[in-house]
Amino acid sequence: MTQTDNLVADYLARVERAAAGLRPDRREELLRDLREHIAVERAESGDDSETHVRTVLERLGDPEAIAAAADTPTGSIPVPGSPTPGHAAYGHAVHGHAAARPAPTRRGNTWVWVLAGSLVVLVLLVCAGSALFLARSDSGPAPAEAPAPVQTTPFG
Repeated sequence: MTQTDNLVADYLARVERAAAGLRPDRREELLRDLREHIAVERAESGDDSETHVRTVLERLGDPEAIAAAADTPTGSIPVPGSPTPGHAAYGHAVHGHAAARPAPTRRGNTWVWVLAGSLVVLVLLVCAGSALFLARSDSGPAPAEAPAPVQTTPFG
């Protein structure tokens, strides 16, 4: 086993220890995905130096953070390509390939803003409708005047 193989084995062992609380099948899936990603990175680069392997492992992120992220309700498996809390190496495993997640945005409260905007529009419509209704009822048709009495003179 080479020095770089030892680096990878140590890293994966740290992930496995940190992921001890996961279901066994979930833990194996996580390790398999990480192993595959590391192998692809090493093969594609053609650089199997210790420096390059360390860089690949650093980009993956802290093993404890990866295990914690894999234990989320979303069920995402950590792989490089997108952020984790505190590190840029978290994503999904999609049919064995890493799919980068978009960077987090501040759109978590978008639905609140949409709801608030909708309520404001509704209140404005009700106010405008009420004002129109009241204006119409106050300026309705003028009551008809009673006809002036006709004076008749007797024939006589």
